[in-house]
Amino acid sequence: MILTTVAFITGVLLLQYQPTLPAPLLSLLLCPLLYAAWRYYSRPPIHGIAVLLCGFLWASIMAHLSLYPGLASELEGRDLQVVGIVESLPDATAQRTSFRFLVEQISDGQHDYPSPGYVRLNWYRNAPELSPGERWRLLVRLKRPHGMANPGAIDYEKSLFQKGIRATGYVRNDAINARLEILYAGYLFQHLRQIMAKRINTVLHSEAAPGLVRALVIGDRSGISQDQWLIFRQTGTNHLVAISGLHIGIVSGLAFFLGKWLWRRSALLCTLFPAPQAGAGVALAGGFIYAGLAGFAIPCVRALVMLTVALGGLLFRRVPHPSRSLCIALLSIVLLDPAAVLSIGFWLSFGAVAAIMFGVVGRTGSRQSPLAGLFRVQWVVALGLAPLLLMLGLELPIHSPLVNFIMVPLFSLLLVPFTLFSALILMLWPPVGADLLTAAAWLLGQAELLLAALAEHGETLRLHGDPPGWMLLGVLLSIILLLLPAGLPGRWLGTLLVCPLLLYRPPQPSPGEVWLTMLDVGQGLAIVLETAQHRLLYDTGPMFPSGFNTGDAVVVPFLKTRGVKQIDRLIVTNGDIDHRGGLAAVLGSFPETELLSGEPERVDIAQAEPCRAGMQWEWDGVRFEILHPDGSARWRGNNASCVLAVRTATAQLLLTGDIEAEAEEWLVQTYGERLMSTAITIPHHGSGTSSRPHFVAATAPSFGLISSGYRNRYGFPKAEVLQRWRERRVQLVNTAEVGALSLRLGPDGLIEGPTGYRSTHRRYWMAPHL
Repeated sequence: MILTTVAFITGVLLLQYQPTLPAPLLSLLLCPLLYAAWRYYSRPPIHGIAVLLCGFLWASIMAHLSLYPGLASELEGRDLQVVGIVESLPDATAQRTSFRFLVEQISDGQHDYPSPGYVRLNWYRNAPELSPGERWRLLVRLKRPHGMANPGAIDYEKSLFQKGIRATGYVRNDAINARLEILYAGYLFQHLRQIMAKRINTVLHSEAAPGLVRALVIGDRSGISQDQWLIFRQTGTNHLVAISGLHIGIVSGLAFFLGKWLWRRSALLCTLFPAPQAGAGVALAGGFIYAGLAGFAIPCVRALVMLTVALGGLLFRRVPHPSRSLCIALLSIVLLDPAAVLSIGFWLSFGAVAAIMFGVVGRTGSRQSPLAGLFRVQWVVALGLAPLLLMLGLELPIHSPLVNFIMVPLFSLLLVPFTLFSALILMLWPPVGADLLTAAAWLLGQAELLLAALAEHGETLRLHGDPPGWMLLGVLLSIILLLLPAGLPGRWLGTLLVCPLLLYRPPQPSPGEVWLTMLDVGQGLAIVLETAQHRLLYDTGPMFPSGFNTGDAVVVPFLKTRGVKQIDRLIVTNGDIDHRGGLAAVLGSFPETELLSGEPERVDIAQAEPCRAGMQWEWDGVRFEILHPDGSARWRGNNASCVLAVRTATAQLLLTGDIEAEAEEWLVQTYGERLMSTAITIPHHGSGTSSRPHFVAATAPSFGLISSGYRNRYGFPKAEVLQRWRERRVQLVNTAEVGALSLRLGPDGLIEGPTGYRSTHRRYWMAPHL
């Protein structure tokens, strides 16, 4: 069973790394392969290969079905009439209401098109109150899933694909928008969630922890701030506030013991049906109801499947071996949803169970106290999940076992049961429930304060770059060795096998070499320059009204992936929000950073020195020079942007910020042939006010690098600007199309790139035109 499970999941996982899907006709091989797997079950090599191929083809079939038909490219950015159903609990803020919408009909007013399925919509400006189960007719604009593609950052497109979202967009204000009807069948849980959310918000409107209460009661995590998530990540406790196996297990466990206790109160009932089986039925019902209140989120469904497998054996008095139960649960989930293997939670939840089974269950020896047993479980889980956390690009808090040793019992025995009980009383007896829920919110707030204090004094490990596969295999083997019972020979080798990974550092530039990475930050700019011993950050990307900023989401994760511990110089080219939006986040992670700006008076977060033409320095055989502005008062706004020239022995980079025609003309007159460059950042994202013919001719680059947002509202880069550069035979590369792009200039004239992250890390769910 274990071989079958591992082989099948390996096949499913291999499919997820493919840049394109296999031809649908290959699915015809599935039946012969299933027969081969059954026929040669007693011959592990043949059986394993056949099952692996079955997993690969099954995942391919499900992916084809999931992606078909999708949103046609010709429909992007056009006004479309859709009829469909609000499927999710709306996330309403002062600026917008966001919700998942199941499209039933879609039309451009003249022709009907196949439904793309689920879409995520935003409704701005005076959105009406929405409820799950409502059927609406809306005028919308849609685009295919597209996110920023960067090393070390969250893959937004992967997240949308896993959640079944096939397009994103917004509702247009129009008279056509109308509520058609309200459906209750199939949406009872969602209606109940919305009612509970309103009552919780009414009671806790002035409390510090309403977001945590909603997260624990109805699985709505929209109220948890980024600062709170940071605390949970730094202490390794984010699993405590996201309804998953732990919470389903708590509710089911309480329901099991309560159901069994009540059943035993009746001798007649016990003669009809044993109390343990009755308790198992109540536990399943309790888990199902709680998962429904959480919106049947993917982690909850996973936990429900595992619970069903475990309690099903008890119900039918055929309790399988724990490893067999785990295998059945794994196969059930992956068969139903092969894309589940893309979820970090999938690996962490099953990894934790597997670690407990291997490191705790079935061990013989002296009896341990409850505290010792609890600490052993936390130690085994932390040790077993360490390689997964590192390989998945997550931070590994060193003090996580100790923190969880305190927090898991606190949440399991007090906070979660008390919060759920308070919410139940709030629905049945509001005056008393309000007082109880206020007390629960206060307790959660105190727990958060404790976690914040622990986070300040903890250290974290993080994997840098992409280490070789043999290092990752060595870590997995080390975990198996370390989880073996004490006293077995060779167990100490586990500590040696993990050392190469901990000592690994990503490749660095050689002296005289400079590496440029233009990060994909949407409609903004952020460039990292690396020499052998120094790092320079040129702009930090945008911030949005919601508070989302690319400093937190893109720049800092990339720098950590590269192993950067210090930014030697940070240049904010001008004061526009699309260039300084991530500054606070960057300075929060790298406080000892020298800051320059073309408009220091508009950088109010930190003290910035003004950029001045003539400023020069040399790092590791690479020369840097500020070419503009010259200190004149006439340079304001875009034309005040810092222009930076970076020279190796044989090549030059020219970073231009947002300069427009006036600044371009000044540069041509002042520097002339010195502007000739190997690569240039196209000024102002390809705006029509920049890239004048004289400037294009004077710079004469081989490569033009563009940072712009996908389908941005300005229409950048402009077609006439692109034509100007192409007439000079400049190879243009746009982050909106290729993701983060890298270019390496060597001291001997060797040029590597530019290469796009989407081409080197392409996956089949990415939009086909990218």
